[in-house]
Amino acid sequence: MDNLKTGAFIKSCRKEKKMTQKELADRLHVTDRAVSKWERGLSAPDIALLEPLASALGVTIVELLSGERMAPKVQTTELNAAARTVLDYSERQLEKTEKALAKKAVLWILCACFLLVLAVPTLNGWIRGDGFTWQCIPAYLCAQKAARAIETGEAEAIRTYIGNSEGMASALAALGDDGMEIRNAKANFWQTRLDDGFLWLEVDLLVRYDGLQYQFVCKGTYREGKVELMSIISPSVGQTYPDWILELSDALGTYNPG
Repeated sequence: MDNLKTGAFIKSCRKEKKMTQKELADRLHVTDRAVSKWERGLSAPDIALLEPLASALGVTIVELLSGERMAPKVQTTELNAAARTVLDYSERQLEKTEKALAKKAVLWILCACFLLVLAVPTLNGWIRGDGFTWQCIPAYLCAQKAARAIETGEAEAIRTYIGNSEGMASALAALGDDGMEIRNAKANFWQTRLDDGFLWLEVDLLVRYDGLQYQFVCKGTYREGKVELMSIISPSVGQTYPDWILELSDALGTYNPG
């Protein structure tokens, strides 16, 4: 169906019936703006409206779709062409409907994801700590970058993302030369929380040394755009640790309570 041709045909037939766009629209239970769009070829009538529209205009559905009047006795080939026109029109309308539904589905999924993101802080606040505020987002992202800097030992990244980090890069480099390897360092999203006015976080470290793997949890806080970390161990009287663990703990301990 040619929307422009059919639109002009609808307009011509409407005027023959001495109907206004509003009167035709009222008979079809649509708006006069819809009728105006049909007549200008900007859109086509819904397939469910074809029969009542054809009846209102005093034409057949085939004439409506073809955009012109047909002789009383139509040849078989013309009928077949008209049938094909109806089928093509139905297929196009179905395709448009499917696309519209797909767009709506995508929109609903995006909205659901957005609402889920909004719900995460509230849910986390109910489950852990005193609450998860939007300030925790930059804290977590900075902690991720700090964890990456610790893993790679890059001095500039350590200075950028970790506060009070003087000497950390050289200490980690010395431990690396001694055979220590930090793997899979990452911030723990679910432990990033607001508590006692501080943004607390955790960085998990998988460390390999002398053929063995060790899992450490390094707690810390986020202040003034940087992460400050606590020592990974606090030796008590009578406890002993390998020297390399004590050195790693001292290297990572940048937290200043003051």
